[in-house]
Amino acid sequence: MKQVYFYDENKKVISYDVIGDTAEIPANATTVEPVDSNGVGLYDPTWNESTHSWDSLTEEEWKKKYTVPEIKPEPTQDQQMLATLTKQVMQLQVANVQQQKVNASLTKQLMDLAKGGN
Repeated sequence: MKQVYFYDENKKVISYDVIGDTAEIPANATTVEPVDSNGVGLYDPTWNESTHSWDSLTEEEWKKKYTVPEIKPEPTQDQQMLATLTKQVMQLQVANVQQQKVNASLTKQLMDLAKGGN
C-alpha cells in the first residue's frame, strides 16, 4: 500500500488516499508527501511538475493571504437604544442612592430638631 496526494487543476493539494502497491498513480496525484525537509507540513502546498516537488508559501505569506481582517460590527439601532437606556438606568440608580442619603440626613436633622424642641 502507498499513500498518494491529489491536487486540483491549479496544482493545489486537495486530498490524499491509500492505493495498492501495484496500482497506477492517477494523473492528478503524486506519492511525494507535501512536507518540508524536517517532515513539517507546508503552507498552501502547490505541486511543481518540473521539479517533482511541492512548493510552499512562507508562514508570513500564508498569514497575509488567509488572515481575515477583524471586522467590528456596528451596533444596531435597537442595541444603541438599549445601551443608552441602560446608561440612564445606572445614572438614576446612582442618583437614587444619593437622594436616599440626603433624605436620611434630613430625617436625622428633623429628629434632632424635634428632640431639641421638646
